[in-house]
Amino acid sequence: MQIQLIVVGRMKGGFSYLQAGIDDYLKRLKAYAPVSIVEVPDESILPSKTAEQIMEKEAQRLLPYVQKAAYAIALSERGEEATSEKFSGAFFERLGADPSNGGIPSNESGPIIFIVGGPLGLHPSVLRECDWTVSLSRMTFPHPMVRLILLEQLYRAFKIRRGEPYHK
Repeated sequence: MQIQLIVVGRMKGGFSYLQAGIDDYLKRLKAYAPVSIVEVPDESILPSKTAEQIMEKEAQRLLPYVQKAAYAIALSERGEEATSEKFSGAFFERLGADPSNGGIPSNESGPIIFIVGGPLGLHPSVLRECDWTVSLSRMTFPHPMVRLILLEQLYRAFKIRRGEPYHK
């Protein structure tokens, strides 16, 4: 199983303190699946552009990744909320986890991707193309922080799935 986080925008200098945590969880996740982060350029927010125009431009950059994915998961405040246990169960069930493989699916048809939008969110065209829409919280987080939270929850999901200590 290969997992990619497709994120709009670069990690800005003010959030460099998060990089050590991101690196730590990427390292931890290697025991379960290769995980990478792909940054796509964000669209400048200017008074001459509407929110719709900005999100549409970002969607044009995101949709090729969605179309190549074996399974695409969008992160949105309007997505499905779950506890860590429910997220773990739903994540592996939706991917067709095979108990004979330790409950971890293999996906040879493409990566499993998580889409993290820019400050304005994801364009409806991206949400329609994704297989599942998840909310980390109804609260708003800075997008660089979402990377860290998502990686930690993925790590937790694998630990829960395998019955390994960490969760509690």
